Amino acid sequence: MNNIEIFEYFKRIKFIRKMILQRKISFDFPLRLNIEPTNYCNLSCSMCPRELNRPFGYMTINLFKKIINESIQYGKRLIVTINKDGEPLLHPELPAMIEYAKDKKTAYKINFYTNGILLTETKSLELIKSGLDAIHISIDAFTNETYKKVKNCQKLDVVEENVKKLIELKKKLHSKVPLVIAKIIHTPDTQNEIKPFVNKWRGIADFVEIGEFHTWDGTLYGSNQFNPNNQFKGITRYPCTFLWYNPVILWDGRVTTCCVDYQGKGIIGDINEDLLARIWKGSTLQKIRMAHLEGRYDSVLLCNKCQFWKCEVNLGKWLRRVNRRGRENEGKYL
Repeated sequence: MNNIEIFEYFKRIKFIRKMILQRKISFDFPLRLNIEPTNYCNLSCSMCPRELNRPFGYMTINLFKKIINESIQYGKRLIVTINKDGEPLLHPELPAMIEYAKDKKTAYKINFYTNGILLTETKSLELIKSGLDAIHISIDAFTNETYKKVKNCQKLDVVEENVKKLIELKKKLHSKVPLVIAKIIHTPDTQNEIKPFVNKWRGIADFVEIGEFHTWDGTLYGSNQFNPNNQFKGITRYPCTFLWYNPVILWDGRVTTCCVDYQGKGIIGDINEDLLARIWKGSTLQKIRMAHLEGRYDSVLLCNKCQFWKCEVNLGKWLRRVNRRGRENEGKYL
């Protein structure tokens, strides 16, 4: 098992994830980055809101390099994920972005999520050569019928062949990376296919990932999805840990608090006008964090109906303790 495989394995164990976050979360600079190469997409999946009110576009390679160059001044990030909304393989310079981040030793893991339709042999070769550590392929179905429901197209055979070809090319080139992670999201449409999906891809991909369904910022309420009240029944809400370690940089350079923010409601700064380190310490983000620590979730537009907090470990008590200590000793808080 290589280092990336070990990393991928242990991140799935909650108490280890919790321990790492408590040790690594920093006031000075985010532990992890989500960088959006584009918000264009070639699909319209049932679990994704696609009626964007923000502009569509592609991040320039120069802006990407600016983000990476600032990041490396603060050491190695835990993870840099090069996608948010949209399909990253639509960006013609994606392999160059990955290669730049790898050459600069930006993070222990460079990854992205894709629907896999554009994962041609040529593109797979480029990604292998770029040094990409992991690729998460959202297959999201076991049968053609379910794929059609979830993805609103009939491309399951294409995606499966693309995944298998990528694995073959890795073996042919004697490359240990990228790790190939087959993913399915647990929804009403897929819930009966989780077990056969896992059984099928466990013997093919390096890892199989089952994603938790959420309603984004409440956008999918009322759709044919899980009832959010039933899904989290009996669970007391806690502060969203992502606010303390994982900002998202949109394709145009604006920075938002969370990958759930597909509309740009939680903008806290702009890389074109300021440094990420200053944005990370800025008053806008601090106010949102304090609202979470004080349980005033309804006061934050993006957060009041969100469920994504449940996808992360509960560090509420620790964050409140660190915040209190920081304000007492240094006049600042995380």
